[in-house]
Amino acid sequence: MKIILYRYMLKEQSIPLGVCLFGLSVILVTGRLIQIARYLFTSAVTVSDLAMVIGLAMPKLFLYIFPMAALMGVLLAFVRLNGDNEIVAMRAAGISFGQFAPPVLAVLTLLTSVALFIAISVAPVTNKVFRDKIKSLGQASLPILLKEGTFIDAIPKMVFFFQKVNAADMEIAGVFIRDNRQPNARAAITAESARLYYSSDQSQVVFKIQNGYVTRVGGNLEDAQVVSFKTYDLKIDFEELLGDSSSGDSTRRGEMSLAELRRTIRHHLSAKPPYRYAMEYHQRFALPFGCLFLGLVGAPLGTLSRRWSRMTGVTLGLGIFLAYYVMLSACKGMGENGVISPFFAVWTPNIVTALLAAHMWIETQRESRFVPPFVSRALSSGLEAFRGFHRKLRDGQRKG
Repeated sequence: MKIILYRYMLKEQSIPLGVCLFGLSVILVTGRLIQIARYLFTSAVTVSDLAMVIGLAMPKLFLYIFPMAALMGVLLAFVRLNGDNEIVAMRAAGISFGQFAPPVLAVLTLLTSVALFIAISVAPVTNKVFRDKIKSLGQASLPILLKEGTFIDAIPKMVFFFQKVNAADMEIAGVFIRDNRQPNARAAITAESARLYYSSDQSQVVFKIQNGYVTRVGGNLEDAQVVSFKTYDLKIDFEELLGDSSSGDSTRRGEMSLAELRRTIRHHLSAKPPYRYAMEYHQRFALPFGCLFLGLVGAPLGTLSRRWSRMTGVTLGLGIFLAYYVMLSACKGMGENGVISPFFAVWTPNIVTALLAAHMWIETQRESRFVPPFVSRALSSGLEAFRGFHRKLRDGQRKG
C-alpha cells in the first residue's frame, strides 16, 4: 500500500516540478537574451557565443530557480489532489497527512542534492569561464563604439558621439561622452581626440582622451564643476559592454572553491572584511537547502479548504517565496555591513521557513486550521470581492 502511494505521489510531483523548472528557466533565459540580443546585429558576436554565455550563466541561475520550482511544484501537485478530493478520499481510507512526507522529502532531497552539487562544484567553475567569455565578447563588441556621427547608447548609463573614427588604429577625433554611472553625479566629457586600448589584464577598454573638458553636475542639479585636462583615462569593464553588472569583488568570491574560501576566512588574506567571504561560504549551502524548506511549505498550502479558490494556495505560496527573498536580501545587506553575523545573514530565511513548514505540517496532520483567522477572513473577503467584480464585468459584456 505504501509503495503504491509513494509511487503515485512521486509521479504527481514530478510533472508540475518539471514544468516549473522549464518555465522559470525559459523566463530567465528570455530576459537575458532580450538584454544582449542587440549585439547579434551590432558586433562580431555570434548566436553560438551568446548561447554559450547563457549556458555558463545557468548554473548560477539554477540556484535561484530550484527553490521556487520546489515550492510551486509540490504546491501544484497537492492543489490538484485536493481539488479532485483525492486527499479527502485518502484520509477516509486511513492515510494521514504525515504519510505524504516520505515522497515529498524524496523529491526535495533529490532537488537539494543537485543544487548542492551545482553550488559547490559546478558554479565556481562556470562563473570563472563565464567571466573569461564575457571578456572575449567584450573585445568582439568593441566595434559598436567605433561609429562616426552617431549617438551610441550601447553601454547602460553612457552615451558616446564621435566625429571621426579610425577603426584600424582605434583613434578618434571630436569626442563627446556622457557618463551617468555614478548615482550622485553626472559627467559630460568633450575633447579633441581619444585613443582606445586594452588594460594590462585585458579586463577593461580604456579611452585615453586628450585636450578636453569634464563637466560634472551633482544629483541635485545645483552643484556644477568644469575641469580642463590634457590627458584623461576613462575605463570601462568588458562586462559593461554586454550590460553585465556582476563584475568586481563579488564575482571573484563566486569563483572561489570552498577550500579557498575557508583559507581566506581563516588567514584574512583579503583587504575586504572576511565576513563577506564567510557569507559566500554559507550561501553555497543555504540556497540549496532553501529548496527543501520552501518545498515543505508547499504541501500544506495545497490542502487549503476547497471553499476557497484553487489559486489561494498558489497566491500564498508566491507571497511566501517573495517574503523569503526579501528577507534574504535584507539579511545579506545587514551581513555585508557587519550588523549581524554571516551565518544568520544567510541562514535566517531558511530557519524561519523551516519553522513555518513544521507548524503547517503539524496543524495539517491534526486537520486543524494553520492559517490565522484574520488571514482567512481577509482572503475570503478578497475572493468574494473579486468574484463579484468578475460577475459584474461578465454581465456588462453580455448586455453590451
